[in-house]
Amino acid sequence: MKGKTDWRGYKTLTLWTLLCGGCMAAMMWWAAGKSIVIADTAPGDREGYVAQEDEGVERYRLTLAEEEGKPGHFTIPVAPAVHAEQISIENRYTERQLWVYIQGAQAADYRDYVITGDVSPVVGGWAQQQEDMTILKLQMNAIQEYSSVMEENRLYVEYMSPEECFERIVVIDPRCGGEDAGVKASGLQEKEITLQIARAVRQRLDGSDIKVYLTRQEDVDVASEDRTLLAREVGADLYVAVSLNGDAQDREQFGTEVWYNGDYFLPGFGNLQLADLLERQVTVAVSGRANGLMLSDDAVLQRLTIPGALVKVGYLTHEREGKMLGQQGYVDNVAAGITEALRQAFAELESEES
Repeated sequence: MKGKTDWRGYKTLTLWTLLCGGCMAAMMWWAAGKSIVIADTAPGDREGYVAQEDEGVERYRLTLAEEEGKPGHFTIPVAPAVHAEQISIENRYTERQLWVYIQGAQAADYRDYVITGDVSPVVGGWAQQQEDMTILKLQMNAIQEYSSVMEENRLYVEYMSPEECFERIVVIDPRCGGEDAGVKASGLQEKEITLQIARAVRQRLDGSDIKVYLTRQEDVDVASEDRTLLAREVGADLYVAVSLNGDAQDREQFGTEVWYNGDYFLPGFGNLQLADLLERQVTVAVSGRANGLMLSDDAVLQRLTIPGALVKVGYLTHEREGKMLGQQGYVDNVAAGITEALRQAFAELESEES
């Protein structure tokens, strides 16, 4: 009857709560003394799931369970104390990974949590503790774009291919990286400057109708095959590589030149037309000298089936041009020229289609 308390039920509930709590405490005490590592646990099998130590970092393998009827998204459980503003995601597309940062969470919780839904593109993953934050690192079988929403302690992640999300896609390829420093002069390195230019182009196009993917976002080695593969996998419409020149024998050489593949012919707007736009726009943007267009047997350009070109934006070995390439203002001008060339290139492509 409403308005009255069933004290017998309350006592029974209390006794059951104490009993369950005692059992749980005993189980936790017993588990604390165990150290079992299961390298290849099948989805749904979490028995003995414990931390893996990797250079002092506590990690737990994620458990995945396919759930029918939910194509294109999966669900990640989150601890009740975590709020939406404590969660962020990072698309590390060059590694084909999705990282989920959860502030205030414990990686150990993911010994028991199961990621459910359409997990077909997820190869595997792990939860990693980093101070008071848990990072979930999911390895995907392809490059995806993601959106997420938090509801009732569950993070719903939707994924789509880049071509489903964007009508205009360009790959910017900052050459060199890692052990390959490229041209070096006056304390400057080609690999650092090309990455600065690529990032500046991406920043200029952020929020526009042109999506930019970089073949590398850090100082890492990237094989030429992987540079080509990225362009193919994201369904790129255009490809632009950024490089520098150097001539230790003739330090008077300076100026911009663009290389392109003349063996692969694309009707209408193709390699030559893209190279010409890049040469003109970069030269104008930096008030520099145009050295012309060059035929190239560059391995990446040879594999492409879309308009592609490699722009060598200047000579690092030239005293004046080398110093300018080390200045942020000059880098921004180069990026402005590349950006304008891309806008005009897409306009040309669209006029052909209409």
